[in-house]
Amino acid sequence: MVHIITAANRPEYAAQIDEMHQDRKRVFVDTLKWRVPVVGGKYEIDQFDDADAIYLLESEPKTGKHLASLRLLASTKPNLLRDVFPHLCSVPLPVGEDVMELTRFCVSPDVEKLDAVNLMNRMWSAAVEYAMLFGIERYTCISHRQFLSVMLSAGWGAEPLGDLKECDGQLIGAILFKVTPATLRECRRRYGYRGPVLEVLPQAEAA
Repeated sequence: MVHIITAANRPEYAAQIDEMHQDRKRVFVDTLKWRVPVVGGKYEIDQFDDADAIYLLESEPKTGKHLASLRLLASTKPNLLRDVFPHLCSVPLPVGEDVMELTRFCVSPDVEKLDAVNLMNRMWSAAVEYAMLFGIERYTCISHRQFLSVMLSAGWGAEPLGDLKECDGQLIGAILFKVTPATLRECRRRYGYRGPVLEVLPQAEAA
């Protein structure tokens, strides 16, 4: 199951969060060459990995090893789009209690390619389930051109918020997803899920 990790239950997932930040460094810094903060030479952690950050995280059931994760930030609080990359929007910034930012979508480099695709599908489905549970109707996302191209062509109704811009030698952009009950039904139909992939524990309900 995909876990919801908030400030309230984060100590229970300390090992997985530690591995998540290491895998983010391996993916975003070592492989994709993003110029983002690295802590202690091994952890990709930025100013938005704070107490308000919510993580959806999948771990290996037997070992607890981090497999995949993403980060959710409220649009009404500090986030990448509002505070670092507002110039990526040629339309008014999407802000509201029903809007969250989805970033740092990461699959462990140790995962085989086919499993990585399946994990990406599960994480997207988990994000949709989270939206349904907590009244989120729109997600914004900032990423590099390759990932955005995949999401724009995936059939989820993603819309660009503006033109791609160069940042540290790479093209990045921002997109918007609208999330509806139909989105969840299509996720389950497309990926063959018969029920939820998101584990909702009492301590996570404060998200």
